[in-house]
Amino acid sequence: MLAERLKQLRAEKGMTQVQLAQMLDVSKGTVAMWETSKRKPSFEILSRLSDIFDRRMDYILGYSDDASSPQPPEEELDQLGCWAAEDSMHETIMQYLRLDEYGKQAVEAIILAEFERCKAQESLFPASNFKLNLRIRNNN
Repeated sequence: MLAERLKQLRAEKGMTQVQLAQMLDVSKGTVAMWETSKRKPSFEILSRLSDIFDRRMDYILGYSDDASSPQPPEEELDQLGCWAAEDSMHETIMQYLRLDEYGKQAVEAIILAEFERCKAQESLFPASNFKLNLRIRNNN
């Protein structure tokens, strides 16, 4: 199935075997062998084919009929970024909560000074950009 998919994808892009071979830094004969099922590309080459054709490797290999892009949609990337930021903030808040009173006062002084600096420079992000749910449980 790889042979048929590779021919199909190459045709969709309007590419010749020679052009694809040049992009992959392999010989035209190598591409021809893939397209006649005499050889299979390496994992590295499959990864590059995935990039060139913007298709998932399992689709190129013929294991799937899902012709979608291997790149996650923009909304998914945004969500992943939000989750990473939430994890980072969670860790920072947990570290803050574990500080003694002197440490907490020092952190609060820095935050207040930076808030005032950003306010004066008009570089604060709008509060409406954020939603925070916080629950503190004291088990002392």
